[in-house]
Amino acid sequence: MNAPSTMSATTLRLFFEAVGRIGIDREALLRACDIEASSLEDSEARIPQSAYECAFKQAERLSGDAAIGLHAGEQVHPRAVNLFGYLMLSSATLLDGIRRVVRFQCLLTDTPWVQLDDSSEEIRVIVDSKALDPAICEIHAEYMLAIILAVTSWVSESDIRPLEIRYKHGPHTDVAEYERVMKSTVRFRSDANEMLFNPDMLALPSVHHDRVMEQLHVDFAEWLLATKQDRSVSGEVRRVLSQRLEEGVAELESVARYLGMSARSLQRRLAEESTSFRNVLDRLRRDLAREHLEHLGTPVAEVAYLTGFSEVSAFTRAARRWFGRTPGRMRRQVPSKSAQAPDHSA
Repeated sequence: MNAPSTMSATTLRLFFEAVGRIGIDREALLRACDIEASSLEDSEARIPQSAYECAFKQAERLSGDAAIGLHAGEQVHPRAVNLFGYLMLSSATLLDGIRRVVRFQCLLTDTPWVQLDDSSEEIRVIVDSKALDPAICEIHAEYMLAIILAVTSWVSESDIRPLEIRYKHGPHTDVAEYERVMKSTVRFRSDANEMLFNPDMLALPSVHHDRVMEQLHVDFAEWLLATKQDRSVSGEVRRVLSQRLEEGVAELESVARYLGMSARSLQRRLAEESTSFRNVLDRLRRDLAREHLEHLGTPVAEVAYLTGFSEVSAFTRAARRWFGRTPGRMRRQVPSKSAQAPDHSA
């Protein structure tokens, strides 16, 4: 199931929101790139990388701003629109959060953009967009470094000021404008697009850190990563279901459309792997339930929701079938985490 590179629609939605604040006509930008507005509203949808690249090119054209990446990045309003926002928020420190973004970024985009080098006295956060169209690499580098600065400030609720900003290219506007936006000395024609930090700055805590939620988000990201690495058809189905299950999107037809095939074709491909849509869904629900009940101590009502059941009673019947025990009995086996997350379900 080889396909063109894609990325999470949330990445493009943030860009559209940012350039809209600058004054670019959203509808004109959508038309120029042949993008459906509805595709940006689905937080679990994937979009072609070509559409992302087109949006950058056309935003520069429509605005007439050669530094559109810098100014769009400045306008991004950070918030938890996807797993990465939650990973940053719940991590103990800024550096912990950045490490997790680097590790799990392939869930957001098929080609990695961010690298971290903390091997020396100064910590380097590097943006490398070699897989993108060379025509937009400079715009993208300015955009991404500005976003990283905004997100770290948001998570720590502090005025984050890097030691220095470096770009591989020359300036597209006055150097003073770059230094205003990036709150630091900016150098051009360097060996890398990067942001340098004093380690003490990235040791700042996230004011939203929560140990239990941190573990939940990391475990979920690890599980998504393992699922993504399975390129079989059943693995693809499991990946889509895992992202959309709690929204109630567990129908064969919906998943088939998402994967770009008919329901009949999907059934046939799954049969070739000696499984079925129902079996993949049931196994996914079972694995999720075991992880949350036996290892994380998640409240029963929340596990029912996360596994796509509309009622706790239906989830309880499924748990008896899967494990021969009720969810309550399984959950009581992890008292240390249960104490932090009281169960209000019946």
